[in-house]
Amino acid sequence: MKKSKTTFCFGYENDLNQAYAFYCARYKDITFKEFRELGLTDFLKKFASVPESEPLYTILKSRIIDLSQIKDKNEKKYWSNLKKMNAIPAEYLSVDEILTDLSQFAKEKRLWFKKD
Repeated sequence: MKKSKTTFCFGYENDLNQAYAFYCARYKDITFKEFRELGLTDFLKKFASVPESEPLYTILKSRIIDLSQIKDKNEKKYWSNLKKMNAIPAEYLSVDEILTDLSQFAKEKRLWFKKD
C-alpha cells in the first residue's frame, strides 16, 4: 500500500489562518505572533491529532486524497470538487522577484539585506 505524505504549507495564508483557529479552539488562545513562533516539534505534535470533524482536516485530506481509489460516483465527485476548491494556487516567482520582495521586506523591518 502506497503511503501518502501530508504537506502543510505555511506560505498559503488561508492554511495558516485555519491552523491558527484550530490551535486556539483546541489548545489555548495565543497571539498570532506566538503561534507563528511555535517550534516545529510542538506544532507537529498538536497537528497530529487534528480530528476528522475539523474543517482543517477536510482541507488537508482533499489535497492528498487519491480519487482513483474512490468507487462511489457521488463521493468521488464530492472529493474532486473539494480538491479543486482547496488546491494551493500555483504561483511561481522568478529569483529576481523573490529577491526584490525580500529586499523590500528587509527595508520595512529595518533588516540588513543586500541584493547582489
